[in-house]
Amino acid sequence: MGLGRWWRDARLSFALLGPLGGLRSIPSTPAQTVRDLWPGDAGNGELLVRGTASHGGETISIRKGVWSDDNWSPLFRDWFQSFEWLRDLRELGSESARAQARALVADWIAQPIGMTPLEDSSTTGARIAAWLAQYDFFAASADEDYRRALLQRIVLEARTLAAILPTEHHDWTALRGLKGLLATAVAIPEQKAFLARYMRLIDPELEMQILPDGCHASRSPGAQLLVLRELAEMRLMLQSARIPMPTTLASALDRMAPVLRAFRHGDGRLALFNGTWSHEPTLIDLIIARAMPRGNILARNMRDGRFVRATSGNTVLFVDAGGPPPPGFDALAHGGLMSMELSSGRSQIVVNCGASPRSGWHEALRDAPAHSVLSIPACPPVLWRRDGSVDVRPDVTWEHSVSGIDHMIELASDCYRPVGCGSYRRRMFLSGEGTDLRGEDRLDTAGDPPEFVLRFHLHPSVRVELEETDILLHAGDEVWKFRSDGYSTIEDSIYFGFKEPTPTQQIVVRPSEVSPVVPAVPADSQSESSSSHPAAKQDEQTATGATNQPSEVRVSESAQDEKEQIPLAKAIEEAQEADGAADQEKDRAPLDDNAASEDGQVNDQENLSAESDSGRMDEVSDLERPVQPPVPPVLANAIRWAFTRLDA
Repeated sequence: MGLGRWWRDARLSFALLGPLGGLRSIPSTPAQTVRDLWPGDAGNGELLVRGTASHGGETISIRKGVWSDDNWSPLFRDWFQSFEWLRDLRELGSESARAQARALVADWIAQPIGMTPLEDSSTTGARIAAWLAQYDFFAASADEDYRRALLQRIVLEARTLAAILPTEHHDWTALRGLKGLLATAVAIPEQKAFLARYMRLIDPELEMQILPDGCHASRSPGAQLLVLRELAEMRLMLQSARIPMPTTLASALDRMAPVLRAFRHGDGRLALFNGTWSHEPTLIDLIIARAMPRGNILARNMRDGRFVRATSGNTVLFVDAGGPPPPGFDALAHGGLMSMELSSGRSQIVVNCGASPRSGWHEALRDAPAHSVLSIPACPPVLWRRDGSVDVRPDVTWEHSVSGIDHMIELASDCYRPVGCGSYRRRMFLSGEGTDLRGEDRLDTAGDPPEFVLRFHLHPSVRVELEETDILLHAGDEVWKFRSDGYSTIEDSIYFGFKEPTPTQQIVVRPSEVSPVVPAVPADSQSESSSSHPAAKQDEQTATGATNQPSEVRVSESAQDEKEQIPLAKAIEEAQEADGAADQEKDRAPLDDNAASEDGQVNDQENLSAESDSGRMDEVSDLERPVQPPVPPVLANAIRWAFTRLDA
């Protein structure tokens, strides 16, 4: 056991002993409650009243004293133990909801503190904040013993938070633990150690997590939203208790809110990069409003976060221009390097599949085929460890230039080097009017490129229509045309940008075949071959004409000259043959008819025998000749494509 772990366990053991002065020194009523900023779900509240809890696709029956089960997923367990579902009961607002909330909290605090799962600082911090935020709903009208027991438990659990923070996980969940410390300091100001501990930890945590441009270090729009939500709650707590706000907290709010606004499509939903899942636009609006009450600022660039947002007219193009985030922030990382999303107005067109904690979906949605980008089946662009963290981090370079009102985005990555690709390059051009997006995906290889496909996942609202060689995409009131120089097909896909997974479609483009290169033939041999084999000459002219126009012109002129010389040469040759035949006729003695007949028969038999032997030799040669395997087609190493709005 390391010294750090030993010291952490020692502090935790000391924290469980209780505060100096004993638990009786703790008041029975908080000095100030915490205001809950977010709406609940009355439907979920109704389920809880009936004795069931539902979250993330799982539904379980509530049993007294059961707060964990081996059959529960970690996501459901953490949610159930966080008590964030108290806002759902508050949203329902009935007396039965109040009684159920009070009974469930009492069941939790009846557990001995030493037997309670408190190792997860994120869940513990969220639970403390939820109890204090819903205190007026379920505890204010309870008897004094209940209220005193609740506050005593809050202090004990807050002491464990102070003992185990900071943890090795420096992501958005670390802020929930700090929020629990701050909520306790606001509710019980007599316990000054909680505020001191919060102030000591908040600055280094934010400096570690928030990049200079306001992006979160995880490079996830979903994490950006969750971090901003936690910081908005902290600011309200500090303001309500008249506690001076840390400078880093105020700066983080000012920088992060414009970035979250920049991650939104025209319909208000977030771009689905790096583990981002469904969030309702109304909730996103509320979080931004709480984080930045004044102003409507949009981030102009996200260079530190390595995202590109290009806008022209009503068209918005998002591009992931970075590699996986650093260790400690890669739990949400996906393998969609250089993937894109496209929307026009309030209609999303090209999307990524998103993310899901559901069993079986998490791993599938992390890989490149779940993103709108090129992928090689034999080589995933990102490799993962058993714990889900990134094992190998490919490098990604990018450049975004604006010429007038046109956008040019150029990206390159070495993610496919293991299969012999020097680099994977992607270029995109967005016209100033936003009506034309053109791109090229290329693999730089020394030999033949490996098998690869290019995917464009479509939003479920897009209706697909096939028209000859083009694909028409009906997005709201607009019609977009897709075309490419490869082989395009429409296949099934799935979209996790809504509360429930929704079937959709994707455009899958495979590279076209490249004609083999015809070897060059010297001019002399070409002329000789052409004169003896006219058919071969014609085929050669056809093959070379498509790639070498000047050569085709020279061959045609030579053939025309030869055609003009044929009558004269033939006449001279016929005259010479006639003169030679006359001289031979004069010198030759007359032959006997019988002898001539016998000679003719002998010659005919010899010719037949020679032809038979030649046929047998050809037959044997054909049998002995090895069968040549079919030559595999050579594929192009690039695909060019375009999305064009037809009503422009």
